Parts: sequence; structure tokens; C-alpha cells
Amino acid sequence: MAIARLLQLLIACLVIGSMAVALTISFAALIYAGPLSAFLGQGIALTLLGGAVMALVGSFAYSIRGVICNPQDITAVLIGSAASGFAGSAALAGDALFATVLALVVTSSLFTGLVVFFAGVLRLGALIRYIPYPVIAGFLASTGYLLLMGGLGIVAQESVSIFNLAEVLGTLSLARWLPWILGGLALAIAAQRMPGDLLVPSALCVATAMFFAVLTLQGLTMNEALSTGLLLGPFEQARLGDTLTRDVARDIDWSLILMAAPTLLAIAGLTLLGSLLNTTGLAITLDQPSDTEQDMRATGLSNIAAALAGGPPGYVILGESILAHRMGLRGIAPGLVAAAACAGAVIAGTDILAYIPAGLMAMLVSYLGFDLLDTWLWQSRRRLTRFEYGVVLLIFAIAATLGFLQALAIGTLAATGIFIVSYARTEVVRSRSTLATRRSRVERPEEELALLARAGEHCVILELSGHLFFGTADRFAKLLKGEIESDAALHHLIIDFRRVSGIDASAAVSLIEVLTKARAAQVKVILAGMSDDVRTQYLQNNPPENTSIFAQNADTAMQQVEDLLVENEMPDGNAQSSQLMQIIARLEADYADQPETIQRINVAQGEALLTRGDVSNEFYVLVTGALRAEIEIAGGQRLRVAEFRPCAMIGEIAYYAGVARTAWVVADVPSQVVRVDMSRMETAPTAATLDFHKAAARSLARRVMRMTELTREAEA
Repeated sequence: MAIARLLQLLIACLVIGSMAVALTISFAALIYAGPLSAFLGQGIALTLLGGAVMALVGSFAYSIRGVICNPQDITAVLIGSAASGFAGSAALAGDALFATVLALVVTSSLFTGLVVFFAGVLRLGALIRYIPYPVIAGFLASTGYLLLMGGLGIVAQESVSIFNLAEVLGTLSLARWLPWILGGLALAIAAQRMPGDLLVPSALCVATAMFFAVLTLQGLTMNEALSTGLLLGPFEQARLGDTLTRDVARDIDWSLILMAAPTLLAIAGLTLLGSLLNTTGLAITLDQPSDTEQDMRATGLSNIAAALAGGPPGYVILGESILAHRMGLRGIAPGLVAAAACAGAVIAGTDILAYIPAGLMAMLVSYLGFDLLDTWLWQSRRRLTRFEYGVVLLIFAIAATLGFLQALAIGTLAATGIFIVSYARTEVVRSRSTLATRRSRVERPEEELALLARAGEHCVILELSGHLFFGTADRFAKLLKGEIESDAALHHLIIDFRRVSGIDASAAVSLIEVLTKARAAQVKVILAGMSDDVRTQYLQNNPPENTSIFAQNADTAMQQVEDLLVENEMPDGNAQSSQLMQIIARLEADYADQPETIQRINVAQGEALLTRGDVSNEFYVLVTGALRAEIEIAGGQRLRVAEFRPCAMIGEIAYYAGVARTAWVVADVPSQVVRVDMSRMETAPTAATLDFHKAAARSLARRVMRMTELTREAEA
């Protein structure tokens, strides 16, 4: 078993190391191409050295273990495009041209590293959380397509896309590419049904043995296999010594580097996006936790290290990292293997890698492509809604035709559109109630409560939630207009914005239209609980002279309407004529010889009538003035939770529950209360005592009924 494990690791190291070197060399060829091909040997040496340093730093810096950080094709293409422009400059030639291109490579890696590193320091990695899951799924499915095309490109020795696929395959014999691609498909199917670390190494051994057996039967020599493209080589030899022995800095044309600033910005942006997508995709594929900010800093440090070695920018290579994990390499091993292979190629040369079958690499790459396509293009349909899966297909189709970046952009827009439509369907009205059942925190006597139960139907309270924007503006406006135009004679409309996180211009305009209609219908609207931001957004679209009445919160708004209704219906007040005060008068007469049982007490402003924790042996009835109830919150501060008006009963809940006082009751203004000592009164009860208990029971029952009705309305 130990021998099998050792063999597995040796094969994995050989494959991953070979792929790292081969890919890095191909990226160098993208930069040092055409007029710059004379510098390809030096370019390969510097790119391999930069790749080695990048992989080494990344092995230890990323939160995800098993990553391989190396140069990338997309950044290499951008640098190569700018370098080709340098080659067309008449002022540059020879050493000056190479020095300027090398400065471009180093500058791009350094600038990219700093941008991505500080993005991680500033914790901008949260941006990836705003990328919809279907976009990430489409990205991974498109990566599978690109890997499959890349596998075909290895055996065809040219770039392959959907547009030239038929032409390329038409020029190749089936024996050149079909067995390797079918081998990759068979390996992907086997990996689904028979997962195990030994599967991939065993398949590679069998495929390699079969390849060289066929080569022998056909009588082809190694040189003939090299010349016909059956093997991975030959490679341009690295010549690092030529660079180290020259003073490169003096030949650099920095004006051209400045002119390439847009390219540098594009490279930094693509590296940031690619790093976020690849590390997120790798974490999902390997089912590992990840720290986005740490991974961004790791990408930044890796690029800064590559710049010091003269290498181009890059980030985590998704396919190679997944393959290393599938072949049994764990922890920091994949990055160290890639680093050692690239460094070894600089020191010892690339001759030995040239004899690896090209089809073997095509088989591996196509295996990864098929695996990603199966997981994210086929199986994802079961996890996603129809519209979300449509986004995946859209991204895949655009990536195959227009390009990878265009696919991500359009896919993100499509996913955003689906979100907007879905969010627009959510209910913006969290609850609807009226003053007939919902009350402010002001405790009132029975007569006022009865009045509010009748007249409160004409005051509607709507509690909104979420973000009010153009997608919900029309439905939101129709709901409010429906309340105003209802058959019930609406007098007041309280709109509670406490749970509203924001409001855009469309929703603000719709709200203004509703207020205009309300004024025409003589309905008074109160906007309650608006945050400073929401209020500012509203006022930006509505001139101050036309604004409605604002209230600090819904409770304050309800209190205003309650006071108005009571004042209109009971202008003379009812403190002395209420049923409760009549009962108190009878109790005072019944217990005239026991003044401690029924007492009138004056409470100064700010004085505490009740203290939390006190024993509950008595009731209080407020005669004149105003009281408030307070509870203690975090930090020792007190929060006002209730207010009491004349004829309100105080303290009955704690007494009947047999618990200590749960709050402080403090006088807002100089007040007078009647203290009823229940323990004394119940030793010698009278008819008035029973009436007093009935009044307290009615008060408690009304509270329970209001809460029940309010709960029913909230759930409706």
C-alpha cells in the first residue's frame, strides 16, 4: 500500500510539474512572440523563474490548501499585445526593445500585486459575495469548455475555438486526437462512479504505456515523434544568464511604459476578478472553507514576488489545482511541486519534458473540462431554478462565441435582472392594522379605549419593509391608493418606514403621487420611522413645502392620532366622570376609616412612583398629570416603553402575576395618583372591591384581545 501511494505521488508530481512548466512556457511564448521571438529563450527563463517564485509564495499564503498560483493566459495576452506595439516603434530595437518589454512585464506584476494586495487589506473581497451563484456556475462551466478546447489545442498545436473547431479537426487524423479526448471523457465518467486517489495516476500509466507501445509498433523514433508533434516538445531553451549579465535598466524606454497605463489597469482588474472567481470556484469544487481577503492578499504578494523575479502577473490556476487534488496531492504540495518544476526547468533545462506525450496532457485537460461541464452545466440544472439555469446556459454560450469577459458581464446583468424581477414580487407591506386594534404605548381609560375601538377603523397603519425601488414602486403606489380609495371613510394613513432600508427616485415619485391623491381626498398621511438616509432620498424628489408630516416612529404617529380623536370626541375630558374614578370614589367611602388602604399621593416631576424589583401589593390609578414606564437596556440606559394618561390603571399585571415590578414608573409632570393597597382591601372586601377587580380584568382582557387581533392582521 505504501508503494502504491508512493507511485501515485511520483506520477502526480511528474504530471503537475510538467503541466506547470508547459503552461508557463506557453504563456512566455504569448508575450515574446513575432518580432520578440529572438528574446524567447530569455523570456522563458524569466517567466519560469517568476512562476516558481509565485507558486512558492502562494503555497503558504492562500487560505485554501492545494492551490497552484502561476502566470495566466489572459494577462499574458494583454502584455503580449502591448509588447507587440513596442516592437513596432522605430525608436526601439535589440537590447532596448527587450529591456522595455521586460520592464512592462515587471511593472504589470508589481502594479497588479499592489492593487490586489491592498484590495485584500481594505477587505474588498466581499465583492465576490455580490456575484450571483448562477454566474459562478456559468463561469465554472465555461472554464470546462475552455479546458476542453485547450485539450484539443494541445494535440492540434494551435488555438482551438468553436469557430475553427471543424476546420482543425478536419486537418487532423482521428487517431491523433480522438483516443485522447475519449480517454479524458472515460476518465471523467470513471471518476464519478469510482472516486479514488489512484484512479487518475493509474489511467495515466496505462495511457502512457499504450502510447509508447503504439509508437514502437509503428516504428517511429523519438525524433520523428517530436517533429510530428506527438510529443510535448521541443522547447526553446531558457537562457537566464544572458539577462543577468546585462545592464537592462539603462535601456528601458519609460515613456512607452506610461503609455501602456490602460493595459496595466486592465491587467490589474482582470487579475482581481479572476482571482476572486478562481479561488471561490476552487473552494466550492474542493468543498473547503476560504478567506477571500486573505486570498486576495496572497495573490498580491505572489505577484509582487514574481515581479522581483521578472515574471508576468497571474493568480490561482483552477484546472491545474483541481487536478492536483484529484491526483492525491494535498496541502502545500501542489504549489511546491509546481515551483520546483519551474525552477528545475530554469536550472537543468526543459529537454526531459519534451518527451512527454502531448496527447497525455490533452487527456488530462479534457478530463477536467468534461468534469466541470458535467458538474456545472449538466448537474446544476437540478439545483437551480429555470431562470437561474438559463443564466448558466447564457454565460456558457457567450463564452464559447463572444468571449469570457463578455460572458461574465452579460451573465451578471441577466442574473441581476432575474433578482430584480424576483425581488419586485415580494410584499412591500409587512403588515396592515388600524387603530381599532393597534394602540400606541399610551395607557388610557376605558372610555377612551372604547372611543378608539369605534373611530380607529378610519386610521390605517401600514408597515413597509425592504428596499423600495423602481421594481416595487408601481405595486407599492397601487396599494396605498387602494387604501385611500376604499369604501371605508379613511381619515388618517400612517406609513411606517422603520424596516425600509432605502428608497430610489421612482419609489419617491410614486409616494409623492400618493400624497397628492391623499390631500385631494382629505386624508392625512403621516410618514413615520424614516431613517435619515431614506428621508434625504425622499426630500430630494419632493420640495420641502409639499412634504407630509413626519413622525419619529409609528408609536408617536399613533399617539398623535389618538389624542386628536379623543380631543374631538371628548373635549371636556373624562378624568372625574369615568367609571373607574366612580369606583375609586366608592372605595374611598368604603374605607374612609382605613386611610392606608386608599390614598391619594402627589408625585413630583421626575420622581419614581414604582421601582423595578419592588413587591407588587398595590394598584395605582392616575388622576391628573402623566407618567411613563421605563425598562433597563444594554449599558444601563433606560428605554421608555409606555405612557399613562388620567384614569389609566398602573401595576395590575405584576400584582395578578405575582411577580415583582418589571419596570420603573416615573412622573413626566407633577401628577396625582390613587394608591389602592390590595392586601388590605381584600381582608375586608366590599361591592366596590369586586367592581375594581372587574375593571382591572377588563383592562387586561382588552390588551389580550388587541394583541390577538393585531397578530391575526400581521399574519393575514
